[in-house]
Amino acid sequence: MVFLEPSAVRENGLVANFHRPSTSGTHPGILVIGGAGGGLGSPSAVGSLLAERGYAALALAYFGLEHLPARLEEIPLEYFRSAIEWLRSQPSVEPSKIGVVGTSKGGEAALLVSATYREIRAVVAYSPSHVVFQGIDEAWSDASASKSSWTLDGKPVPFVPFRMDNDCIERYGFYLGLYLGSLQDRQTVERATIPVERINGPILLASGMDDAIWPSSTMCERVIERLKQRHFAFSFQHFSYDGAGHLLAGPSRLAPASTIGAGGMVIGGTEDANAAARDDAWAKVCTFFGANLP
Repeated sequence: MVFLEPSAVRENGLVANFHRPSTSGTHPGILVIGGAGGGLGSPSAVGSLLAERGYAALALAYFGLEHLPARLEEIPLEYFRSAIEWLRSQPSVEPSKIGVVGTSKGGEAALLVSATYREIRAVVAYSPSHVVFQGIDEAWSDASASKSSWTLDGKPVPFVPFRMDNDCIERYGFYLGLYLGSLQDRQTVERATIPVERINGPILLASGMDDAIWPSSTMCERVIERLKQRHFAFSFQHFSYDGAGHLLAGPSRLAPASTIGAGGMVIGGTEDANAAARDDAWAKVCTFFGANLP
């Protein structure tokens, strides 16, 4: 399918790129949310592929650009609501068919936003969290300075603060050890768990079992357990890839399936396993959206 060049969106406070097919009529809309790297590069790459498949995709930045918050902390969920409303208002979008795809912190956001706003009817989360974690800034070890990643109605969403467990960090590396150590406080985890049972549509999760950033496969399983316990009304799936790392969004042709991310950050997996996981997951995502946002 032929698609149009993306258009920059700077309305209603949004910083986004809109990707849409060139065909007339209305199309299902998909909100694309990137991870903690910020920027529009990766979300727009995914958005362009979705446009190729007949979806109108809004690739959304939510921090680190232009007038947006400089850091990933206390991002208002209302910002995502504005993006959903903008997408639904477009003449090329069928307003009753809105999905979301997010990766990493964007996967956390995708689950939380979908549990908050019922307009979302199909959810894909790559390497997400089952809880809201502390926002990301320079004060990793300063518990007194910790803030939630998100707010709602001007109030911080309950979150798991970072806990520096030196044994975990020494054993698993800084990032994975940090998140594993932080998840040891069961009461905090319970308060910060995302109420995924409120999501108004089917869910697809994808994770790598060798994720070196955070324990996404385990956290996806916590999502699945909660959905089962709450007798979730829609379908849900988790695809966990042996030997794959953290970055799984989009097919391998989008970018090299490296085991090292930005700034030399180890993200896990092997190149072969990462590439295979990304291609398989993308095929499943396309099938998922095709079935649930026809």
